[in-house]
Amino acid sequence: MPSARLERSVTNRVVGGVCGGIAEYLAVDPTLVRVVFVLGTLATAGLGILGYIVLLILMPLPGRPAPFVSANSPASAGTATTSDAPAGADPATHAVEGDRRRAAAGYLLIALGLIFFLGNAGAFRIVQWQFIWPLALIAIGALLLAQRIRT
Repeated sequence: MPSARLERSVTNRVVGGVCGGIAEYLAVDPTLVRVVFVLGTLATAGLGILGYIVLLILMPLPGRPAPFVSANSPASAGTATTSDAPAGADPATHAVEGDRRRAAAGYLLIALGLIFFLGNAGAFRIVQWQFIWPLALIAIGALLLAQRIRT
C-alpha cells in the first residue's frame, strides 16, 4: 500500500530506507529503484551518493514530522502520517494514487529522455544549457511555493 507522503521505509531498507520509501511511494519494486540509483551514481560520477544523502536527511521516518518543519506550522498541520490514517482506508483509493504516481514518474522520465535525446542529436545547438537549468530550477521552486500559498 503506497503511503500518503514520501517517507523512508522501516521494513524495506538496506542502508537508510530511502530506496524502499521511494518504491513504496511509487508502488514499484524496490530493487528497480535501487538499480536506478546505482546506474545514476555510475552515470553521474558519484552524484547519486550525494542525492541519496540529501534524501536521507530530507525524507522523514514514518510517523515523524518532516525535517525543518515545526510541529505548529501550517505546513505540518495538513500532513497525515501513516499512523493517523484510518484503519479501514479504501484500498481502491491507494491503488489510484499509486497509478497516478507511477504515471507522473513515467512522464517525467520520458520528458527527460526526450530532452537528452534531442540534445545529443544536436536539436538544441542554439540553447545555452548553463542558463536553462538554473532557470528551470527557479521556475519549479516558484511553482511549488505558489501552490503552497494557494492552498
